[in-house]
Amino acid sequence: MTADPPQRQPVPELGLLLIGGSMFFVATVVEWDALFIASIFLCVFAGFAALISTRLSRLSRRTIALLTIFGLVLTGIGAAYMVKDASEPVIFSPGLLLYPGGSLTLSGIINLLSGHSQKSRRHSGHTGFTDRS
Repeated sequence: MTADPPQRQPVPELGLLLIGGSMFFVATVVEWDALFIASIFLCVFAGFAALISTRLSRLSRRTIALLTIFGLVLTGIGAAYMVKDASEPVIFSPGLLLYPGGSLTLSGIINLLSGHSQKSRRHSGHTGFTDRS
């Protein structure tokens, strides 16, 4: 029986969640609406990214990159609908795609920057390259 490679811990995501919470506190004290809204988005994106990052880190870098691009597309679609439906009382709007899209994008970027999936493949003996000699 082989042991699973160690999982990447969602430390950067939790750090961003802490920063978002601090921004939320500051925004309520100084009554700055733009910072308040940004802090809410950062907290939601970082919180959900922390939940999915450990699973995402097990995938190949190519798959992570494709999921990050997919997250960017979802974020763009969600943002467009959120702006479009801003003044209407819509409950189930496609604007809700902004949240999973932003979280997937953030998680993908952090995983790509961490390079954990490349390290775990190296330890398991798979390098991802074909020997053509």
